[in-house]
Amino acid sequence: MCLFTTIRRVAALFAILAILVPASFAQNLLSWKRVAGTATDEGLAGLASGPVKAVWYAPGTGQLLAQTATGRVFETSDFVHWRLNTADAVPSRDYEQGASSVPEAGARVQPAGSRLYAIGSGNLYMSNDRGRQWLNLTGFNGISVIGSGFTAVAVAPSNPQEITAANQFGVWRSLDGGISWSGLNEELPNLLVRKLLNRRAVMLADGSPLSVKAGVWTGITGSAASESTVSNKESELIARFGATAHSNLSAAVQSGSLAYAGTQDGRLLSSRDNGATWLDSPAVPGVSRIDRIWQDSERPEIALAAAGARLLRTINGGLFWDDVTGTLPDTQIHGLTADRSAGVVYVATDRGVFSASLSLNDAGPAATNWVSISRDLPAAAAWDVMLNPDNTLTVALDGYGVFETAAPHRTHNVRVVNGADMSDRAAAPGSLISVLGASISMVRAGTVSYPVIAASDQSSQLQVPFEAVSGTYSLALEAAGERWTAPLTVKDAAPAIFVDAEGAPLILDAASGLVLDPNIGVRAASSVQLLATGLGKVSPEWPTGIPAPLDAPPVVNAAVTAFLDGAPVKVTKATLAPGYVGYYVVELQIPSIVNRGASELRIVMNGEESNRVKLYLEPNLAPL
Repeated sequence: MCLFTTIRRVAALFAILAILVPASFAQNLLSWKRVAGTATDEGLAGLASGPVKAVWYAPGTGQLLAQTATGRVFETSDFVHWRLNTADAVPSRDYEQGASSVPEAGARVQPAGSRLYAIGSGNLYMSNDRGRQWLNLTGFNGISVIGSGFTAVAVAPSNPQEITAANQFGVWRSLDGGISWSGLNEELPNLLVRKLLNRRAVMLADGSPLSVKAGVWTGITGSAASESTVSNKESELIARFGATAHSNLSAAVQSGSLAYAGTQDGRLLSSRDNGATWLDSPAVPGVSRIDRIWQDSERPEIALAAAGARLLRTINGGLFWDDVTGTLPDTQIHGLTADRSAGVVYVATDRGVFSASLSLNDAGPAATNWVSISRDLPAAAAWDVMLNPDNTLTVALDGYGVFETAAPHRTHNVRVVNGADMSDRAAAPGSLISVLGASISMVRAGTVSYPVIAASDQSSQLQVPFEAVSGTYSLALEAAGERWTAPLTVKDAAPAIFVDAEGAPLILDAASGLVLDPNIGVRAASSVQLLATGLGKVSPEWPTGIPAPLDAPPVVNAAVTAFLDGAPVKVTKATLAPGYVGYYVVELQIPSIVNRGASELRIVMNGEESNRVKLYLEPNLAPL
């Protein structure tokens, strides 16, 4: 199938990609939006959740109630939607003492009329003859189809065939006496997120990592768990630095050669030689444990530390720390992040998320203007908060999962970035660039106007004019009466591959026109089309700000080369993307012989390299 036929067949697909690309702003970023849900894919009979301690039916109403590991009680009437219940307590349980046998060592036997249920660690069992014989209700091929670690079972008062079980994987219901099961976990607020590894990967209370796949939280096991995009870097640093500092560490960060560590007894340490030797900072009175540390990546000598309900700051690499808690409500701080250039800090606490202005360039006063930004979020403890490069803010709420919104301080920090990968790389004639932090109405570089392609309330997309020449410019930006200036470097070519929110490249299969799943291997000898920007001028010349034609789109003038793990890859076509502004399509021929696994893909033009992305490859197993 030719490139142009493919593009025509997936015109709607490009509209979807425009939403997925971090630099596109079709969606409203003012309100909190949930990232995935509160359930996980564990390969069981339904989506799972976290541990559930008890489950029971309310007498007279038929409502089902469940107590999660946090101690909160939730109720459901339709077995889909759950709501918080603050009135009912967990009923006491009667366990059978007269069973003739148990099916599993340590199993607890619970009577239900003439029937007995046995709650084991691995499975749930039923007996109709006082325990002489037991039927395994959950086992199949040696494992439980609804997970293990059972804690309770309940029988509906009006239907003895309706039973509900609770275990370490959530709440499970059967309408046929245990022959088949379904999960009741999709909307149960029981995702015990404790740390954001990135905006689409988290760590649970038990230390296991999850990432979003196909819109669902999925466990990460084996070699995938050590990938840099999902690994718990702090845990790795705590283990390494604990050995060299000879201390029990509770927090650690590193940028460049400068590292910080906090101990379980409230000490703050700093190292300027990658953790080989450590300086013990002067003690801060009243601090008993260091919970988290944030470090500025551009100026590593600036850092913040959370210690209980107190916020500490250093501006000199840990020589001393001052208390900048100010008027923050007395509440445990679990996570923190900041924008040094804007002078804004965010903290995740037991009472939600707060923000305040705080000088991070000098020893300015403590924060006195703390504001809760948890409005429209469920009432729950916030365990972590992360400020993303695209000016969005991600927060992890106990039980309720992960949420994201535009960072409230965004209007104070207008930035111009590349439209493909949100980087500060140079642009090229025809490039798509983005302005973060303002809804731009007019842009000029000298006398040259840059068309605004799309804009939301606080974000905008622009195209660099095709007539732009190489050089460094000061862009004049205007929006609703406000004006800013921002630098922009233009080169003849500045290639960049579009990536999604997780950093995966946006690539199409040339034969089908479908977006390739970044976790599924690309077959050897196949053709793929990647979306890029910054490939420069085209022939025939094309007007700025006008979508490329659907038929015979202009061809890129300069030579485009591509490399997989450093080896050249054949580029068969490079054109403007039909029907779109600022997008280019590069078609590649994957070699006929490849190694299975992740390869590094990049494109190069005029000596300028694109961002490097991962492409998973699969050998072609078809007979020659």
